[in-house]
Amino acid sequence: MLFLLVAGLVEHFHWDLALADFLYRLEGDHWALKKHFLTATVVHEYGRHLVQLLVFVTVGLIIRDWRMGRKRQLAAGFYLFACFAITTLTVSLLRHLTHVSCPWDLLRYGGDVPYVSIFARLPPGTEAGACFPAGHASGGYAWVALYYYFRVVNPRYRWYGLAFGLTLGLSFDIAQQLRGAHFVSHGLWTLGIAWCVATGAYLLTLGKKQFVRAG
Repeated sequence: MLFLLVAGLVEHFHWDLALADFLYRLEGDHWALKKHFLTATVVHEYGRHLVQLLVFVTVGLIIRDWRMGRKRQLAAGFYLFACFAITTLTVSLLRHLTHVSCPWDLLRYGGDVPYVSIFARLPPGTEAGACFPAGHASGGYAWVALYYYFRVVNPRYRWYGLAFGLTLGLSFDIAQQLRGAHFVSHGLWTLGIAWCVATGAYLLTLGKKQFVRAG
């Protein structure tokens, strides 16, 4: 409910454009950080490698727990991997089904296509974009599932898991907004998808009594 409220407010009051306008002016009326080493290389490129490493670690944990016969931990590992896969694949699919362009492609910010809101139709002859929801941020926000993973494996670490997923996703999200790659709503919808996937999958699998660790 909170997500839908915030997403609705962002759309109704055009906060996407307000924030992007502010960042665009702040960077000198061009996307000065589009190819900057910190945003483009460290956060975007190296961040992608970090996400790949996290996936490999998750697979390694699954193999370890399978070999050691740890059923609860094994189920949690499969859950975590599934949440990452479902979240990133869902975002990727939506990016190809929607028409939203990146800020740096818009006439408003030096590009060559008009701005069209998320729920509006494209004008005839306008090329569809593929920037909604935020793809790079999905690789970070998908790890909010660590909250539920640790809730089963070691409950005292569940808030650290949630903080890690939110911090990683937000870092990717902000960097992409500074580069002109996404509006704030793009990352917001990605976070909403990641949280719904994590919660829904937990209720269907790990949330059942046989997997929940007492205490």
